[in-house]
Parts: sequence; structure tokens; C-alpha cells
Amino acid sequence: MAAPTMQQITLRLLLLLLISIAPLVTQAGQSLSQLRVAYEPDLVPQNFLSETTAQGFAVELLEAIAGWHNFELLYLPMTKREAIERMARQEIDIILSTPFSRIQSEMMEFTDPYYSASIGILARGRSAGDASVTELAESLVALQNMTVEYEFLKNIRRIRYQVAHSQRAALELFVAGRADYFIGNTTTARHYLEAHGLQHQYHFAHTYLMPVDYSFAVQKENYVLLNILNSGIRQLKSSGAHSDLHRKWFGYQEHVSSGMLLLILKIGFWVLVGFLVIVLLGARWNRQLKREVERKTRDLSHVNASLRDQITLTQNNSEFLKQIIDSSPRGIVTLDKASRITKINHRAMKILGLETPPLGRRYDEIPLLGELLAGKAEPVLVGTRASFLGEYKEWHGAAPRPYQLRYYVYPLYQFNQEINGLILTFEDVTEEFELRRKLFEQEKSRALIRVVAGIAHEIRNPLSSIKTFVELIPRKIHSEKFQREISTYVPREIVRINELIEGLINYARPRQITLERVEVKTLLEECAILFERSILNKGFQLTYTAPEALCILVDHHQIKQVIINFLINALDALEEKSHDGARALSIDLRAFTVGKRVCIQVADNGVGMNEEGKVKMLEPFFTTKPKGTGLGLPIADQLIRENNGELKIESQQGVGTVISVFFDLAAKE
Repeated sequence: MAAPTMQQITLRLLLLLLISIAPLVTQAGQSLSQLRVAYEPDLVPQNFLSETTAQGFAVELLEAIAGWHNFELLYLPMTKREAIERMARQEIDIILSTPFSRIQSEMMEFTDPYYSASIGILARGRSAGDASVTELAESLVALQNMTVEYEFLKNIRRIRYQVAHSQRAALELFVAGRADYFIGNTTTARHYLEAHGLQHQYHFAHTYLMPVDYSFAVQKENYVLLNILNSGIRQLKSSGAHSDLHRKWFGYQEHVSSGMLLLILKIGFWVLVGFLVIVLLGARWNRQLKREVERKTRDLSHVNASLRDQITLTQNNSEFLKQIIDSSPRGIVTLDKASRITKINHRAMKILGLETPPLGRRYDEIPLLGELLAGKAEPVLVGTRASFLGEYKEWHGAAPRPYQLRYYVYPLYQFNQEINGLILTFEDVTEEFELRRKLFEQEKSRALIRVVAGIAHEIRNPLSSIKTFVELIPRKIHSEKFQREISTYVPREIVRINELIEGLINYARPRQITLERVEVKTLLEECAILFERSILNKGFQLTYTAPEALCILVDHHQIKQVIINFLINALDALEEKSHDGARALSIDLRAFTVGKRVCIQVADNGVGMNEEGKVKMLEPFFTTKPKGTGLGLPIADQLIRENNGELKIESQQGVGTVISVFFDLAAKE
């Protein structure tokens, strides 16, 4: 085997230098199963189609890499143009034997070079004369489209072209006499000439028009596959497998080198001339190498400048993100998979009462964090993608009075969408709770005024009956019939008044939320008794039904206020519709079970709501009533949610409204 030439040694050193300083960008977590590989079927000996299978130097290199990483390869023969177009559409994953191109680099990524060759000028005859690009003027040149030689020559004037889709097709045009010269890969051209016995009819007028480095091309920003291929190429080179494959497929070059050495030894008297020729060729190669190094240096300078810009941008973005987090009015804490604190902002430290950031500590070592994340951190961190949003917690701590916290717990994802920890955000909403309590009391007072006005007549009727019986006592005291009537009706009317007064007192009494078993039928009767007489006096109907022994676990007084507010809204809707002369208006108050839930409904056939009302009905301060506050439904919705219920409202303008409240069925005692 002949020793490597100066040109080969210099190219290898340059490639090693570029590999050692090029930045490596990888992505983790992507799995590869089958890769679609495009190749030119006649680029011998790098890759070609032999019968029905792909063979060649590049094919065996890729097969070796695929064997290490356990992924399959599907080879697809096609032209270079088709391969580039399908790569742009992401229909293939790898293109074999592709020289680097700045234009194509905008749509694909290139690996490190795995084979270096040269572009030469093939001419007819066995003349030893040399030819340069300038001597090709007015000549017809056959070459392959979308190659480095095509990009180089298309800018030179007065050269005519026969452009083919492959190296083989361009060679066939040249051999067929349809072109004066062939310009392309010298290795492929030699294989073609030897395979057809034409090596004595043609010669290379210029064997090193330009260097060409062949790489694998992958889809744009597919850094995982790019890293795998680069690592495989380096491993093949370091293990010597690359050299073995190179000798297998390009052994003829060693034979040619040996033949040249033998020829030089035979014609010793040309030693001095040969030495001068070598010196001249070396000087010429050095100039070309210098230009190539300068070009590579410029490219590396651009890459380094781009990296510096990216580093600066990343630092600015990181500082900007830190400013946003520290400026947030919410406390923000992040945990890693091991439940250790990795990030905490100033607001969180203030709420937690900490002086220094507790980075690296477990969350349960901080009392408040332990309370907020109890039963929530583990489901989020194990990768179930669970989230806890809009939770509330009353915290006493060291403050003189307790304060209310609203908090959110949700996963923290890394770039490949795998859960890397969790994020906890929380804020002090004590003032919001206090404002809500005041609004609740205001709305309660407003509803109480409506209820008192509605039942005033209801209380007056039994008082009139009692007064009548009292006035008749002097005259009918000895009448047995009168005695039976007074003993029957007067106590009943007194009980009626007492129920009304107790209902008002219970409704107006302020108290904290207390969950208790409430019988739904009793709850509906307590609400209906406050409105029954008032509704009948206005010419409307009220019906209420509920099964026996149907219980829910709620705050009795809060849910009673909710139902009363719904009855007031229904009564207003009936009154508004009655102004248009409508008849047979009614309110239906009912309860029933839906699976394991209890549904309480207030239905009316009043005016209903328009589209705007249905969209904004739960927004605070939105109202269609001249004297309304717009707080009834929002407060009712808040009370229902605090009692673990769900509110649904269905309404149609001119038809009516159905308000449904769902609670879990209370377990039997």
C-alpha cells in the first residue's frame, strides 16, 4: 500500500481540526425506529443500486452506525433534486453522499465529512495536456445538476452546459459525443470508464479542479439524528473501521499511486524535472489550501460570532425572565423531581417569612409549603400531568390574624415535554375574601328586604284571623263550635307566623361556613314558605317537590340564601313578562337525583335571557334590572363552589330559565 499523498494528509488534518472545534448541539429524549434514506443509485462506489439492494462505501458506513443504535434503514433510490425536495417536505430522514451547500443548509443539516474527493475535467484521447476552466470557453460541458461543480461553473460565462440528473447520466452524454468535456467526481468517472473498458480512450485533463467533501444530510434542526451520525463517523474513524471500508471500496487509488511511484523510479533521469513539478504542484495546492482554509476560517468566524450573539441573547433572556419572576405579585416556587426547591422569588420568601432562599431544601421542611403541597406534590411529580388550579388555603402562621391564600400547582416541563418538576404559585387574597364577605352581606341585605316586603302580607293575614277570633271571644265564648275553631285556627296561625319569623332570622344571621347534613325537602319548604303567599297574590303559581330522605352535605344557611336569590330572580322574570299580558306564569322548585348527585332546580317561564345575558350572567356588576347590583348570581355561584357544588343555567329569551345546582349525595348516617 502506497503512503498517503501530501494532499490527503493535509485534508485529514484540516478535517480533524474542524471536528475538534465545531460546536455540538444535541437533543435528548428522541427515539429512532426506522429511517428513510435517499441515495443516488449510480454514484459508484459511494452508493449505488446493485440488483435490488443498496451498496457502497456510504451505505456500509451508515449500516455500521445503524447497527450500534438499533434502528432500521429504508433505502430509497432517487435523483439529487427529488431527494432535496422530499427532504424539504420531511418525507425522508437522510440523504447519502451530499456535499455541503450554503443554499441547501437553509433546509437541511450536514454531518461531518466522511469522504473527500476531487472534481476533475475528463477529456477525450490520451493526451497528457492539462486544461483549466478558462480554456473551456465555447465548449460544451456535461455535468450533474445541483452539485458543487455546477454551482461553481454556472457563474462562468461562455461555457455551454449539458446538465443531467446524475453523474452517470452526465458521463453517458459525454461518451455519446454530446459534450466536449465531462466535469464531475473523478472517482465515479474512473469506475464508469473501467466498467465499460473505456479507460484508454479518455483522460483527465485536470484531476483537481476543486475538492469536494461528502457528508450525510438530515432534516433541518434534527440535532438528535445529526449527533448520532457525527458520533458514529468519529467512532468509525477512531476504531479503524473507516479505513478498512475505504480500502475495500477505493483500493484502486492505492494501485494508481503505486503505479505512479514505479513510473517515477523507472524514469530516474526525470528526477529533477519531477521534483520541480512536485514543487510547483505543491505551491499550487498550498495556494488552493490557503484559500480553502481562509474560507473555512471565515465560516468559523461567522459561527463564533453567531454563538456569541446567542449567548448574549440567552443571558439577556435569562435576566429578563428573572426580573419578571421577582417582580410578580405572586409567590413562585419550583421543585425538582426529588421535591427539592430549585427557584423561589422575593414575594414567596416574604409570604413564607424567610430571610434567605431555601434552595436545595425539601418543600416539607417549610411549614406553609408543606401545607399547600400536601397530597398534591406527589401526583404532579410522578408524571401523571395532574394539576391543582385555584385552590384556597387559610393560613395562620405567626401573623396576628389568619390570611387566605389562593394557589396553583402544575407540572414543570422541560424542552422535550417531559415533567422535570412542579411549579407552585400562591398569593394573599385576604382582602379579596373580606370584600367578597361584604358584598355577600350587602346582597343578603338586599334579598332580605325583598323577602320582608314579600311576606309582610303573609304575616298580616294570620294576625287578622287571630284578631277576629279575639274580638268574638266576649260574644261566643260559650259556643262549642267557636271554641273548636279558635283552638284549631289560632294556634295554627301562630305557628305560621313563628315559621316565617324564624326563617327570616335564620336567613339574616351572619355565620361562618359550616357543613352539615341537610334534608333537601325541608330546605325547599323553608324557602317556598317565604314566597308562597306573595307569588299567589301576584297571580302566579309556585310548586315545589322533593323526595323524602334526600340529603346533601352543605352549609344550610348559605344554600338557603342561594335558593332564595334564585326565587327572587324568577319572580322578577315573571313580573316583567306579566306586563305583556302573559298568563299562566309559574315557578317550579324541585329536587331529584342524577346518579350519585342531587340536582336542585328553580325553573320559571318568564322573560328569559338574551345572548349577551347568557354570556355575562356570572360577571360581577352585570345586570339588566334598573335597580339591580349584578352581584346575585356571581355570589350564588361562589357560595355553591365553596360548598363543593356546581351551577348550570339554561335560558331562552321569551321562553324561560332553568337554574340547576348539583351536590354530591350525602352518605347515609
